[in-house]
Amino acid sequence: MKAILSFSVIFILFFITGCEVLRQKGSIDLEDIFEALDAGALAMKQQNAKALRAVKIDEPPVIDGKLNDPAWQNAPQGTDFSDRRAGGAAAEDQSTIMMVYTDEAIYFAGYFFDSEPGGIVARQVEDQIRPFGEDWISLTIDPFHTHQFQDRTFFMANAIGSKFVSHPPPFADPTEISGMWTAAASIVDDGWIVEMEIPWEMLNYPETTEPIDIGINVDRGHHRTGANTWWSKVDFVEDDRVDGHWIGVLPPPKLPILRDDQ
Repeated sequence: MKAILSFSVIFILFFITGCEVLRQKGSIDLEDIFEALDAGALAMKQQNAKALRAVKIDEPPVIDGKLNDPAWQNAPQGTDFSDRRAGGAAAEDQSTIMMVYTDEAIYFAGYFFDSEPGGIVARQVEDQIRPFGEDWISLTIDPFHTHQFQDRTFFMANAIGSKFVSHPPPFADPTEISGMWTAAASIVDDGWIVEMEIPWEMLNYPETTEPIDIGINVDRGHHRTGANTWWSKVDFVEDDRVDGHWIGVLPPPKLPILRDDQ
């Protein structure tokens, strides 16, 4: 009964919120009603999107699968991962993520707790093979903050640091850039750790002299439980529009592209 009441309340809130979004359109027909529900659901989801404050550092961390570098000591942390399989309920085994940057690269770190670390699986030793069927992590970066799937770059790693990248054009062949970034991981007493170094030159990002917000998200594949947990996801549906935000990033100036005749 409580579940039915909760669903009813959520449905009503979606509808009311959506109708308010569409109120300026004038009369509302049946198509508008469905649009209102979708708009309302999206508006409520976006209110729950996570944010991580960007911090620029002077000394980059050593990418070795450890978190003992000064760069991580005061880095903002993202926590409270949710289990998409469980409709957005809190993940049983939680994760903590951090991101910092320099003018050369973006640095990501994650601590992925596991109540039974003996069950951590990491078999894939080659790069550029998706490590599904084991324990893995995926960092999504959306530099133009469009919340569109085709604008996002995915950086994956498993619990021994094997890595996979999926990049939008102009890098049609991932092998062109697979060696440009670095990942390292280590299995510890209560889970596993990963670090990544992602050069800015791998990414297409806005030319700006002012800080910007960049879209980010992190999801984790947990082999032992079968859970797929997300930093900024709230229900069963994977929706790019509710990815999280990396707030106040100032990317470096882009390097000029030299022509062959220069």
